[in-house]
Amino acid sequence: MKDQPGPGYPAAAGGTEPPERRPAERPQGMRVGNVHGVPIFVSPLAFVFAALITSLLVSAIGDRLRAATSTPVTDGHVLALALLVSAGFLLSLLAHEIGHALTAQYFGLRVRSVTLHGFAGFTEFEPEPATPAREFLIAFAGPAVNGVLAGACYLGLLAVPEHGSVGTVLFYLGFTNLVLFVFNLAPGLPLDGGRLVVAAVWALGRDRLRGLRAGAYGGFIVAGGLVVWGSMPGSGGFGALYTYVLAGFLAFGAYQSLRLAKVRERLPGLSAGRLARRTLPVEGTVPLGEALRRAQEVGATAVAVIDRDGVPIKIMNGLSVDAMPPHRRPWTTVDEVSRTISPGMTLQAELEGEELLAAVQRVPAPEYLVVQRGRPVGVLAMVDLVARIDPAAAARMVSSR
Repeated sequence: MKDQPGPGYPAAAGGTEPPERRPAERPQGMRVGNVHGVPIFVSPLAFVFAALITSLLVSAIGDRLRAATSTPVTDGHVLALALLVSAGFLLSLLAHEIGHALTAQYFGLRVRSVTLHGFAGFTEFEPEPATPAREFLIAFAGPAVNGVLAGACYLGLLAVPEHGSVGTVLFYLGFTNLVLFVFNLAPGLPLDGGRLVVAAVWALGRDRLRGLRAGAYGGFIVAGGLVVWGSMPGSGGFGALYTYVLAGFLAFGAYQSLRLAKVRERLPGLSAGRLARRTLPVEGTVPLGEALRRAQEVGATAVAVIDRDGVPIKIMNGLSVDAMPPHRRPWTTVDEVSRTISPGMTLQAELEGEELLAAVQRVPAPEYLVVQRGRPVGVLAMVDLVARIDPAAAARMVSSR
């Protein structure tokens, strides 16, 4: 998805979430570099998660080393190995996301960023893949990287003592990447396997929305399976808690995907020109009360501030007007409750469907100027667009004013 910000392919301890429509809104954390022009960010949560993984590995690695040798094993040595495996885990997540990013770039998509968020990673790109085959390949690229890394680790084990320090690190890194590979391919959104379901159903039925719904339902099934697994005897403690958290993450992602499918069902036929409100042009010095009176007389439901040449330069902000007490409106100019029209707040009347949704997501605003052949034809209020694609959300927007 999906400028529309593109779909993210997050790895939740290696999975992916449903396409993010506004990736820039997610706090990205610290920039640590770039790969092939793609900025790499690491969230503070990644370090917290790494510390947690380290604490869990210390006991397991210590037991493994002590069982294989009679030589005393120091706590510092065990901690160092646990830190190496934990860092390797984060690097494996990063490699997973870079796999998505480079494949997306190969198909000519713009990759915005790669971000590590502890147990999850996200790759933001745009636009959406144009074909089921591209959807499939971009989604599969991440798990494929983990599969290759797992294979490399187990091949490395053939050349070193299995229970030595190097063998221990390779064992746990290989196991980690194997888990990432298998889990990410579970057939439900927001995991990569869910994107594969989307691609398969899309290819068979030539209906992307049907594929998106199938992937979302698969996500609910996978989440339910995790809950059952976490509830089984012997899976208590942190492992069960982590399983429940991961199940909640997947269920929420699946729910978001279903909502996205419902929104997209309503997009065809929606255009900026058809949704534009009749607009009254006035000079900025006109009192707000007078502008509203004139607008009511001519049946306009929006007001645009024009310059001396009659060119719209601002749009009256409905939220500001609603917040203005009636007794102050005669003494407040329209200019004071209007917002300057930035380049992203001007929409072509012909914009429709996905392109219209992408445009308003690129530059969020309560109102947009709609033009046709360079001439203003009205104002598109965001609440009107939301009302057509998600009536419940529009009702919440109105009630919150």
